[in-house]
Amino acid sequence: MKTSRKTDYAVHALMILARNKKEELSVKELAEIGNVSSSYLAKVMQSLSAAGIVSSAEGKKGGYTLNRAAEEINLAQIVELFEAKENVFECVDEIRGCKITDRCKINRVFGKAYQKMLAELEQTTIKDIINPEII
Repeated sequence: MKTSRKTDYAVHALMILARNKKEELSVKELAEIGNVSSSYLAKVMQSLSAAGIVSSAEGKKGGYTLNRAAEEINLAQIVELFEAKENVFECVDEIRGCKITDRCKINRVFGKAYQKMLAELEQTTIKDIINPEII
């Protein structure tokens, strides 16, 4: 599955915040820990904040914290937030679409596969992936 860099940054930032439950972390701190671009991560964090997944505090000592418990944030929520209507299968997404959908049977198969993938991601939370024993 190919996801955008935004999804990747979001999941990793949420994992870092989940490990540092009681501490507000700035974008700069998150970027340093995650070894990613702070300017790009700032946009990701704004989206997570707007979606109510994280909360932010402004000011010199401000930063981000999880707005919900790590076990209440599943990977499907993150994928849907950042991948929007752009499906991992080009022929069934709402952005690129397909011109021969009415004559093509694979479209339906890919659509069902995408829904099954989202169902699996709904069962995996941020808490699950910070646990080293995940299968």
